[in-house]
Amino acid sequence: MSCRHFALWAVLYTLAAFASELPAQSSTPVSIARQRFNQVFVKVIMPVTARTVMQDGPVVESWVAEQLKELGGSEYFAVTGWVPICDGLLADDEVDNCVWDGRLVGESSVTFCHVGGDLPERKDGRVLVLVRGWDPGGGHETRVTLVDEPGTRVVEPVLPRSTLGKRVPIPGEQPLAYVAVLIGPPPREGATSQRNDE
Repeated sequence: MSCRHFALWAVLYTLAAFASELPAQSSTPVSIARQRFNQVFVKVIMPVTARTVMQDGPVVESWVAEQLKELGGSEYFAVTGWVPICDGLLADDEVDNCVWDGRLVGESSVTFCHVGGDLPERKDGRVLVLVRGWDPGGGHETRVTLVDEPGTRVVEPVLPRSTLGKRVPIPGEQPLAYVAVLIGPPPREGATSQRNDE
């Protein structure tokens, strides 16, 4: 064994012995809670109408386009990128669930009221996603319960809110908008969710 290899071996052995003596850092309750919860992202998509003319916006993914086609949407455009919904179930989480400010590109005034999101319930491996707004009092909404697993995704129409439970669409009724929902994996420790409001 050469002198250089012996010196390297001695240094590594010393460092390994020193590292094995250090106490392991335990995860804080907050980091444990954050690791348990999957992230939820939403994207707002508007149908082309006389009030909402076609405009450039963020990309509409192929799976979203396919589901929009199944829902009867023929022309549409995205007004947001993928926006994370903060989980208010985490006590220390800064909850700012503004999904969209209601403006259309090129419009000088607000076209719709603000749209907000919420995750009011997580239980039994499912998560309830609520996106509400578009007019005063949050009269239009999308409410969907999904399996709380990364990769779960759906597109839902935005319809007037019903006070008598689940809203059933009327045949021929056109939705005010659509909301795409995507469940992602829990954030990596130390990573922060970033908005993608392109």
